[in-house]
Amino acid sequence: MNRPLQSLEELLIKSFDLNLKGLRERSGVPHPLSKFASNGAIKDGCCADAVLQFIKDLTLSEPESARRNNAAWFLLESERAFFVACFEAGVDAEKLRNHLLNCDGTTVR
Repeated sequence: MNRPLQSLEELLIKSFDLNLKGLRERSGVPHPLSKFASNGAIKDGCCADAVLQFIKDLTLSEPESARRNNAAWFLLESERAFFVACFEAGVDAEKLRNHLLNCDGTTVR
């Protein structure tokens, strides 16, 4: 009948909900892709995460690295994969791609 008590650390982790989505929602910070939401809200999940990761890889990876080249293909050239991921994430793919293409040429190309 007696259950062991949870550690203080376990209780704190549960009470603070330390995932990024929870932290972002509690603090009122919009999703990084919210400017490109197709219907007003981004659907957090693997597709939104993938799009964000490719954007990071495009902008932060070394020039001519495999990561950067893969990200450039996915974000700027893909005829299907990018659009499917954006649709699943609630992102307006055309708006995001146009934004990326209009960014500073040293970042994108």
